[in-house]
Amino acid sequence: MKWFPVLVSVAALLTSCRTDRPATAPPDPDGRSRTAPESARGSSPAHAESHAPTAAPNSPARVSSNRDPHGDPDVGRYVARLASPDRIAELRVAEVVANLALASDAIVGDLGSGPGIFAIPFARAAHEGFVLASDVEPGQLDALRAELAAADVRNVVPVLASMNDPHFLPARMDLVFVGDTYHHLRDRVAYFRRLQSSLAPGGRLAILEYKPGKQPVGPAEDHKLPAGVREAELVEAGYSLVDRFTTHAYHDFEVWRVVQPWEK
Repeated sequence: MKWFPVLVSVAALLTSCRTDRPATAPPDPDGRSRTAPESARGSSPAHAESHAPTAAPNSPARVSSNRDPHGDPDVGRYVARLASPDRIAELRVAEVVANLALASDAIVGDLGSGPGIFAIPFARAAHEGFVLASDVEPGQLDALRAELAAADVRNVVPVLASMNDPHFLPARMDLVFVGDTYHHLRDRVAYFRRLQSSLAPGGRLAILEYKPGKQPVGPAEDHKLPAGVREAELVEAGYSLVDRFTTHAYHDFEVWRVVQPWEK
């Protein structure tokens, strides 16, 4: 299996999983899990299988502060919101996984993974590979670990992200998935330029993001990027659109690839 040579690198990632937390910040209206770099760009701020993560009242995730500056300070409540049945239905996880058509030995990065709504289905699809589930909030990763144990899923590695780096393996990721997270990343052009170094040859970037404008679900209009901004940023960061799916009523679902030097 192709993932054996990278086990040492994955083990090294685990050493970054600290539990230090900054001061509490106000929640974001959409209650989504984020991996947000530090410097700001522009004026705008920034998973459904039958297995839906849940947070018991006394789970490790229920703490009183949140390292994610856009999340509810009560991480347990935040996890429960992320895993709510209504949100699970909106995300149409099974259709996302099916459309991405992962190889059985794929190496996947879930950027802003939260409690694993997509990470666990990705791991089941890539059952001979593995998933690096990256999030800035340790409590989200605690909830993910509990779900992994309950589901007996052993090919997901929780990774504590830095604010400007998800800590994925260099040049090994077949897919990086960004679900309901893109609009909370700051300095996005620089962030996604750096992310190119994590993608394997032929690696893909998948974006699932709420559509711009007023919608009956999701974040308020002023907490989303205006139409065309995401596309322009990704083009500037060196990506080309591969596919756009129409599976979601309230989300854009796109796949991008890195533009090669001979295409410039």
